[in-house]
Amino acid sequence: MSGDSPTTGRNPFSSNRFTRWWLASVVAGTGVGIQAVTVPLFIRDRVDLDARAAAIAAALIVQNLPGAVLALIGGTFADRIERRRILMTTYSVAALVSTAYVVLSGLDVGEIWPVFPLAAVVGAAGAFTNPARQSMLNQIVTREQMQNAVILGTMAFMATLQFVGPALGGLLTDLVSLTAAFAAETVFLLGGAILFSRIRTEVTPATGSSVLSDLKEGLLYVAATPKLYGLLILSTVPGILFIGPFAVTVPIIVPDIMHAGDKWVGLFWGCFGVGVLIGSTLLTWRPLPRRGLALCATNVIGGFVLMAYSQSETLPISVVILIVWGLTASVFMNYAVSLLQENAEPRMIGRVMSMYSLTFFASMPIGYAQAGFVTTKFGPQATLLSSGIAASALGLAVLLALKPVRELE
Repeated sequence: MSGDSPTTGRNPFSSNRFTRWWLASVVAGTGVGIQAVTVPLFIRDRVDLDARAAAIAAALIVQNLPGAVLALIGGTFADRIERRRILMTTYSVAALVSTAYVVLSGLDVGEIWPVFPLAAVVGAAGAFTNPARQSMLNQIVTREQMQNAVILGTMAFMATLQFVGPALGGLLTDLVSLTAAFAAETVFLLGGAILFSRIRTEVTPATGSSVLSDLKEGLLYVAATPKLYGLLILSTVPGILFIGPFAVTVPIIVPDIMHAGDKWVGLFWGCFGVGVLIGSTLLTWRPLPRRGLALCATNVIGGFVLMAYSQSETLPISVVILIVWGLTASVFMNYAVSLLQENAEPRMIGRVMSMYSLTFFASMPIGYAQAGFVTTKFGPQATLLSSGIAASALGLAVLLALKPVRELE
């Protein structure tokens, strides 16, 4: 499906609706990125030193569990309801939650229990947000534009999610206050809701079936398609062995190992985001010829990068390593999404992308839990080292076993 005017070539910006979608992703991603810094810092400063890792991990687990439960339902709704309505609602809910954090921080509330219900609300909203945002692409660009649309969308959302947002959150917290960072988060999330609400797409025709029937159809479809379920299996690794360990340890690594201020919590996320941005840009200029093989190899390479990061105790070396990590992650982020969309039937894309979201929602609590446990027992560097070793070993096994994915062009 093309945009508001005729489109040619591989440039998705020739679609006016893609341009609006890209801008909305930038604004919303910035808000979500700020939140990645503000909530862990809010918790860290309100618990004992020995309880920091466990408390941060617990909050992140609570945020992701509702997404794991509701992700498949979210994708089914994305195939039944106009995507912009879903996105307007979910980002508005996220903005309301951020407003609650403004109040908690502004009043200097010392308890952390309010974080858990608020995190659960954000996670539940995210279960509907991710499938709707990703599957909207199929309605606003042509098939020829899809790969670059995915890459440019990743650049927009992930660079702001992992770079602009965290860096801004860390700087605002360090230079102004945590309350100011929460306030900025609220503004960006509300802005994302407004911008997504202005992207009109075709009304999805009624299927004539119940939500559960549509959900069952989607599950059976993926189960019968090896290349799709292979991609989904591969997508469980980052949450368990990369994102989880990094998110839990970075608020502890920065003060304890690097002896640096809170702005570096955001800037470390930002370095990873810079790598994603650079890698995504390079992929638009020079696509890799065997995307499936490249996708499989990223977990092996990423594991070695994580091992190197675990041994770094200086800011400059860590910055370089995290940028390199972002470069490898950009291959996974871009090619996993594009290969899923290109190899799924259009009427199934919402449900397929919800299963992709489910792999993250279900795997990240495992990653947070194992990282919280290992960090509490052995320290943050041991967590990162063991996760890196496991990622490389598992990545190599997957590389050899997932032939349907490995052969995708």
